[in-house]
Amino acid sequence: YWTDLAGRTINRASLEPGSEPEIIINIALTSPEGLAIDVARRRLFWVDSTSDKIETTNLDGSDRRVLFDTDLVNPRAIIVDSPTGTLYWTDWNREAPKIESSSVDGQNRRVLVQDGIGLPNALTYDSTTRQVCWADAGTKRLECISPNGTGRRVVHSNLSYPFSMVAFANHYYYTDWRRDGVIALSRDNQSTDEHLPDQRSHLYGITVAPPHCL
Repeated sequence: YWTDLAGRTINRASLEPGSEPEIIINIALTSPEGLAIDVARRRLFWVDSTSDKIETTNLDGSDRRVLFDTDLVNPRAIIVDSPTGTLYWTDWNREAPKIESSSVDGQNRRVLVQDGIGLPNALTYDSTTRQVCWADAGTKRLECISPNGTGRRVVHSNLSYPFSMVAFANHYYYTDWRRDGVIALSRDNQSTDEHLPDQRSHLYGITVAPPHCL
């Protein structure tokens, strides 16, 4: 599943080789950016950074609902922790950037982080540490915090320009708009690796397909 900013659509395709993409939503989208899947409830969530909304549908695009359309300025990344039924998203509002959370049904909305952040582009849930982690293109830091707002810590500093991020195994992987590549950072801050494509351009979203899905 992915968003297409130019086409103003949300699409999907099977992981089977040769599968054709399918448009599942092409109505009333302006700037669809971050997208998340709740595998437990089989729901899709996304943010629209122009209409300033967070919406949800079934995986086939049916039963579309608006979860939030207030107090959003520049929403970008969104993730879901399926076991707890919790959504998290970033808003890089220049005047008051923040990271928020709510339940997947739109209840219990609250601000998780609002101090010491600048341009929180990337967001992921680290199931190993059970923390929410973000990469900030303003502060140049990768930080993590527990869902209850405690235990905030800096994992890496001196990042370049992170845009999207995912945690998997012992690493954080993020797309970088200055390097135009994918950067791998070890969780223990001991190693860094990078993949720079031959044809360089801005890389947007990144995700991981576990081996059992392939």
